[in-house]
Amino acid sequence: MSVTCQKMNRRELLNYINEISFAVDDTKLFLDTHPWDQNALLFFNECSRKRSEALRDYASAYGPLTIDTATACESDYWSWINEPWPWQEGGC
Repeated sequence: MSVTCQKMNRRELLNYINEISFAVDDTKLFLDTHPWDQNALLFFNECSRKRSEALRDYASAYGPLTIDTATACESDYWSWINEPWPWQEGGC
């Protein structure tokens, strides 16, 4: 687990993933109209790296949130069904 994500519980890590994902999406939209802004590009790359790291950390601790982190799970079986659904207590 990364240093940033180590200190977070499940809910905090999920909130962090939502926040960093928003930053990635918002910066991506900004770069659509300002493709040569080097500061925005650096910020996008940093946030994108942090998001990937947080998703991997979440997947290894609680199970995958996205299909691209399904292989990051340390389980040897398909465990998506064992996690709470979004509308259940403890879901996303």
